[in-house]
Amino acid sequence: IDRTEDDIKVGEHLKEDLDEQHLQLVNQIDQLNSEIEALKKEEQELMVALKQAGEQRKEANELFQTSVMDQRAVINILNKALARLKQFYQPSAELVEVSAHEPNQPGFAVAPRPKGGKAYAKSAGSGGVIQLIMKIISNAESAEKEMEADEQHSQALYAEFVKTTTATIEADRAAVAEKSAQVASTESEKSETEASQLANSEELAKLGDLLKAQHVDCDFLLKYFDVRQKARAEEMDAITDAKAVLSGADFK
Repeated sequence: IDRTEDDIKVGEHLKEDLDEQHLQLVNQIDQLNSEIEALKKEEQELMVALKQAGEQRKEANELFQTSVMDQRAVINILNKALARLKQFYQPSAELVEVSAHEPNQPGFAVAPRPKGGKAYAKSAGSGGVIQLIMKIISNAESAEKEMEADEQHSQALYAEFVKTTTATIEADRAAVAEKSAQVASTESEKSETEASQLANSEELAKLGDLLKAQHVDCDFLLKYFDVRQKARAEEMDAITDAKAVLSGADFK
C-alpha cells in the first residue's frame, strides 16, 4: 500500500507538471496566433496604403503634367505677343529716329513731320507694355521651375515611402512564416504533452484501482483477524490434543 501511495504521489506531481506545461504551450500558441493575425492585418493595411499612395501619386503627376503644359502654353503665347509688340513698336521708333537725324541734302526730299506725334506716342508707350509682358513671362517660367522642383520632391518622397513600406511588408511576411513554424512546432509539443497527460491519467487510474483493491484486502484481513486468530488457536489446540492422544495421554 505504501509503495502504491508513493507511486500515486509521483504520478500526481507529474500530472501537475504536465498540466502546467500544457497550459504554457496553449498560451504560447494563442500568443503566436495573435501576433500572426496582427502582422497579417498590418500587411493588408500597408498594401492598401501603398495602393492609395500610388493612385495619389499618379493623380498628382497628371495634374503636374497638365499644369506644366498649361504654363508652357501661356509662356508660348506671351512670347508670341511680345514678339508682335516688338515688331509693332520698335521699327516705328527706329524710322522716326532716322528721319529726325537725316541731314537735309540737296536732291533729297524732306520727310514731312509726323502729324500729331503718333509715332512718338507709340514709341513712348511701348516700353511699359513690353516690360510688363516680359515680367509675366519671367514669373511664369519661375512658376514652372517651382512646379518641377515640387514634382521631383514629391516623387522622391513617394519612392522612399514605397521602399520603406515594401521592406516592412516583406519583414512582416518573414515574421509570419517564422511564427507559423513556431506554432507548428509548439502544436507538436502540445500533442506530445497531451499524450503524456493521457498516459499519466491512465496510470493514475490503475494505481487508484490497485490501491482500492489493496485497501479492500487489508480491511478484509483486519475485519476477520480475530476470527482467524480464534480459529487458529482452536486449530492449534486440536493439534495438541491429537498429539496427546497419539502419545497415550488420558483426558479424563
